[in-house]
Amino acid sequence: MKLEVYTPKSEILLNIIECFYTLQRDEHDKPITYYGFPSNNVFITFCENAEVTIKKETLIIKNKQDNNLKTLLIIDNKKPGATTYIGKTNEITIYFKPLGINGFLNKPLSQYHVNGVLEFDFFNAHSGELLSILKTGNQLQKMQLLEMFLISKLKKFEHAFLHHALSTIKNGLGLKLSINTMAKNNKVSRTTFNKQFLLHIGTTPVQFIKIERFRSAIKTFTGNSTTEQLIDVAYLVNYFDQSHMAKDFITLTGFSPKIFFAKISKEQGKTINWIFL
Repeated sequence: MKLEVYTPKSEILLNIIECFYTLQRDEHDKPITYYGFPSNNVFITFCENAEVTIKKETLIIKNKQDNNLKTLLIIDNKKPGATTYIGKTNEITIYFKPLGINGFLNKPLSQYHVNGVLEFDFFNAHSGELLSILKTGNQLQKMQLLEMFLISKLKKFEHAFLHHALSTIKNGLGLKLSINTMAKNNKVSRTTFNKQFLLHIGTTPVQFIKIERFRSAIKTFTGNSTTEQLIDVAYLVNYFDQSHMAKDFITLTGFSPKIFFAKISKEQGKTINWIFL
């Protein structure tokens, strides 16, 4: 398996996309399965010549030589999910930042999908162009073509308060504030605050913050910590204490923090964190 991660070169796309990754496998590669874990990113995956099977939290991508394009919309904000690859694989995945995908949609995100994996006619009218991009042999040229394509399809998306709310959470301050306080700071009711999160991000503010802490813990631990420093990680990312962190990790991953960090992979400069089976 060959996995490569790219950061957008375009300043426009950098505001809405975390990264791209390409995944390629040869026809003789053995099947592989990995677990991915809840994230506030929304993912779009384009697969060439693929047969896709979706069963609850399980996704199977199998080679099927029919010159087709499969597009998957993935929102994993509740439970870990297993992905299995069988046979030759050629795919591109886009990691959209929260709200980022809305610039390409005609309706709010939750009107398409809320959680899990969905086959999605994303740019369906342009499947030939996307297949051509997937078939491009030079990886850098492939990314250049993808960025040009995305920029050509991008629409303006603005929201009265969600951009500001996300900025508050991302800089750490929102992890310490109550939902009521954040709603008040944005001059809306808690009900409106919750509804707009669900509508455009696909999850509630409470769940969003839980995942943000979880992901911050992964980044902090894989960056410079050891298993003896879990208590430090807990406080650095604003868990109440180590037991609070353990409870959230078990809910979101099925593992305690110690076991989770012992198993997790650190692909491509720790950008991608999976557990391979």
